[in-house]
Amino acid sequence: MNHHRSLVVLAAATLLACRAGGAPQAQAAEKPAATAVPAESKPSAPPAAIPKIADPRTEALVGWLESFFPWGAGEVTADALDSVRIPGWRLYRAAKKFAADERANDQAFVLADDAGKTALVGDVFVDEARLKAPKAIRGEADLDTLRELLGKFLRGRFKVSFDPSLDRRSFKGLKIQHETGYGAYEISAYVASDDGALLLVGRAWDRGRGFAEQRKAMIKLDGAPSAGPADATVTIVEYSDMQCPFCKKRAGDLETLIHKLGKELKIRKVAKNFPISEHTWAFRAASAGRCFYEKDKDFFYNWKASVLARQETLSVGELDTFALDFAVSNGISEEAFRSCYLQGSSVKRVLDDLGEGFAVRVRSTPTYFIDGVPLSWFSDNLMEEYLRKTYLKGAGLPLPAPAAPATPSAARPAPAKK
Repeated sequence: MNHHRSLVVLAAATLLACRAGGAPQAQAAEKPAATAVPAESKPSAPPAAIPKIADPRTEALVGWLESFFPWGAGEVTADALDSVRIPGWRLYRAAKKFAADERANDQAFVLADDAGKTALVGDVFVDEARLKAPKAIRGEADLDTLRELLGKFLRGRFKVSFDPSLDRRSFKGLKIQHETGYGAYEISAYVASDDGALLLVGRAWDRGRGFAEQRKAMIKLDGAPSAGPADATVTIVEYSDMQCPFCKKRAGDLETLIHKLGKELKIRKVAKNFPISEHTWAFRAASAGRCFYEKDKDFFYNWKASVLARQETLSVGELDTFALDFAVSNGISEEAFRSCYLQGSSVKRVLDDLGEGFAVRVRSTPTYFIDGVPLSWFSDNLMEEYLRKTYLKGAGLPLPAPAAPATPSAARPAPAKK
């Protein structure tokens, strides 16, 4: 699997590092040095456990967050970080630990408003210098230290500016324009307005609605390449990168599964582009795919299959030549293709997919949303298990156990470097 690097996080003076897949994980606390026990002493009885007092606010938040994280059996927790105080809000570190496959483990930070109506969810940075010398956020110059902080973790060029439409109590809304080399896509963020010390890179969610409903509204299907019946029971949206080896594997797996379930379940698949910056020709392949789609909707999947078939041998120059050859062989003139390739609408649609994907929390490729429900397809049986449980009343379960991976490295892909 290839990974779009997420943000390294600083929160409450604790350094958090990104795992493969983009979710930050707290460093383990150092164990205190062992204290020697005199030989003649006897161990005392362990102290009685102090019962944990349930916090209704936290319990309600955990119940709502169940559908934020990818589908699958596991435990969702939310730890209040009350050392960070922001008027009208409470900060939590939320996480899901999966029972079957730890590779899917995920974590995010949540700022829940006291009214229980809104939560800001994403990755958190703390500017420790501003903690020591608070300074209210009033103008562009007050964002300079935040730009420096983000610059350590966002690859390439970016711009940060105010977005008043995002303003919330105690927070100034920000717009980050992250440059890809072909144009910029937008990421929303929020900075504490009173001292500028806390920055959350993410978005606001309505706590009165489920995440699947909100994600379905955010994921635009019109104008996106798709395949499958118009009256499909299930819509699977895939955010992928044509240079990503694991995307190639899962593209084949999805085709096989759709064919397998064809008589039981009508499935429509929708393609979204999420080219990661480490891949030299991925954005170009995505742009070419948009050009072919705009000429003939069937061309997109033909192009994608052709690219994946020779993925291991392509370079930037070879991709350019291959795209032009594909165009001409499908009745698109060289002039018409060049006027579209890496130009205008073909670039804008890829950038729109990137911005949309980041907003719904795509942090790795491929990422799947089934009618708005996220699924981290690490385990080979996971997609089929979900579809059978959710849409076929469990028919055909349990599935045979998948074969063990050939090597440990294949079982847990390494994170992409950035």
